[in-house]
Amino acid sequence: MEGWLVLDGYEDEPAAFGVPNYLGFHIRYICGVLEARGIPYTYMTIDEWRMHQKPRLAEPEQRGALRREMSELAGAVVLAGAVVPGKYVRGTPISRREMDDFLAIFPSGQPVLCGGWAIRHWRYDGWMPLRSNMFCAVQDTDASLDHYLSTGEWGHAKRDPEQWTRWAQAGASSKAVTEHPDLTAPDGSSGPLAYEIELYQGCVRFKRGCKFCIEPKKGLPLWRSEEDVLTELAVAMDSGVRNVRIGGATDIYTYRAEGVEELEYPIPDPEPIARVLRGAREDERLGILHVDNANPSIVAENIEPSTEITKTLVETLSDGAVLSFGLESADPKVHEQNWLNCDPEQLRTAIRLVNEHGRQRGERGLPKLLPGLNFIAGLNGETERTYRMNLELLNSLRNEGLWLRRINIRQVEGQGFQQIPEQNFREFKREVRENIDRPLLEEMLPVGTILRKVWWEAHDDRIRRPEQVLDPSYRDASLYGASGITFGRQIGAYPILVGVPYKIPLETGSDILVTGHGMRSITGVEVGLDINSATQQQFEAIPGIGSKGAWRMVSARAKAASKGEAFNSVESAFAAASLDFPPVASLVLSCDA
Repeated sequence: MEGWLVLDGYEDEPAAFGVPNYLGFHIRYICGVLEARGIPYTYMTIDEWRMHQKPRLAEPEQRGALRREMSELAGAVVLAGAVVPGKYVRGTPISRREMDDFLAIFPSGQPVLCGGWAIRHWRYDGWMPLRSNMFCAVQDTDASLDHYLSTGEWGHAKRDPEQWTRWAQAGASSKAVTEHPDLTAPDGSSGPLAYEIELYQGCVRFKRGCKFCIEPKKGLPLWRSEEDVLTELAVAMDSGVRNVRIGGATDIYTYRAEGVEELEYPIPDPEPIARVLRGAREDERLGILHVDNANPSIVAENIEPSTEITKTLVETLSDGAVLSFGLESADPKVHEQNWLNCDPEQLRTAIRLVNEHGRQRGERGLPKLLPGLNFIAGLNGETERTYRMNLELLNSLRNEGLWLRRINIRQVEGQGFQQIPEQNFREFKREVRENIDRPLLEEMLPVGTILRKVWWEAHDDRIRRPEQVLDPSYRDASLYGASGITFGRQIGAYPILVGVPYKIPLETGSDILVTGHGMRSITGVEVGLDINSATQQQFEAIPGIGSKGAWRMVSARAKAASKGEAFNSVESAFAAASLDFPPVASLVLSCDA
């Protein structure tokens, strides 16, 4: 290590996401400050710290050696930005305990800058590490770092527009990008990294925004120009980025909207966002392009321009795109007490519009554009009746035949809210998962649907464990088709978890055929399996074969091989095994003989 250490503890905020395979923009801006000044630094994700450095803390000798190594650093910046709680497949944000462990080993005389919304929440809860020369940024972490580097003194600072542009573009080619573990796959091809780019800051409801949300606290929205966004994207593409989500916006429809300061429902302007989306698509290197949040009340109250923007989204985005709609609660009492952003009828209007234009299937097998829906438990005014009203709304949407790609149910964070009625909350969640989510998945992705480019991430459990990153045996071709389970997802926003009932080398990609549905996941089998090399476990995963049929297929193949023969067609293999030919076999199996 030399210069500064930049520790990426990941961010997960209402309008910012940086948990792998996503790379957030705040950590890039921090690196951009150092890049712009020509200051050497080391970029490290919290998962890399856990894998390579944290084990050394348990051994006194190794602990001392680590401290000596870190004493050579000029300082450290730690971003801890996870505010929204959640379960993560590929990486987990830094915890308060991990932050304390890091601060305990980092030499006390050296400067440490801590930033991100998690730091602020911890501070509000009384977190106060006993160490000197530590500063917790309340405003922009990157600007606070720049202030320290300029003056030698700590101080809260906010970046100006010129700094925003400079650090964003410098960060696009920084080590946060070029040395990110997800940029490149083990075979040297493009990895699953998704580059989250900031479109604007703040919320159009800054005067009276949702009480639970941090975004209105940022004040009047600050737009980036279309040229600025596209220039940053071009630099990122030059650095190897291929997948992008346009985030950093509480509502994609209100980018550069009219009447933000005076209107309750600002009027969307279709042209600026169209220039960003179409400009991004002009770069042939771009793979996946998605967006994030949308305000359903803005859509509902401005149907004509919102329809035009929706059509542009469908035209330019990759399939599987999701617009996260924040209803939070269908209860008007909760709506009023918490200054929520839309009511159920506005939501219904917005969902209808997106369904009308976005349900057609794209090249990866997914609907082009669908709404997601967010609920929050624990908001003030909530009662048992609130959960019944939420379910009634969801059932009415289902009865109308409308699709929701993702229903997110979480508990409110922060002080000033009420206790959650645990039994009602659990029952609501169970009802949604069993009676809404699963039927929706079955309808949107019926058995036999082919999904392209699933990226395999974990074995036997949906959460990728550290050893699966460190140990190359998990990526070895020799385990292909062995007993076990492999979990993966397509690259992009809110991807569906896919499980196959056999081992696939991790950090590789496949196309799959859907064979079954969970409440929020699907099971499948790869397409293109060679009849002469597929394993018993792979045959068993094909609908219509079963365990006995798989054994008979392998036995028939072994018998043919003993005669120096191989199957010359899929049909001949089934005939040799005395098996009926299942309808999906022609989609899943091939013959390379």
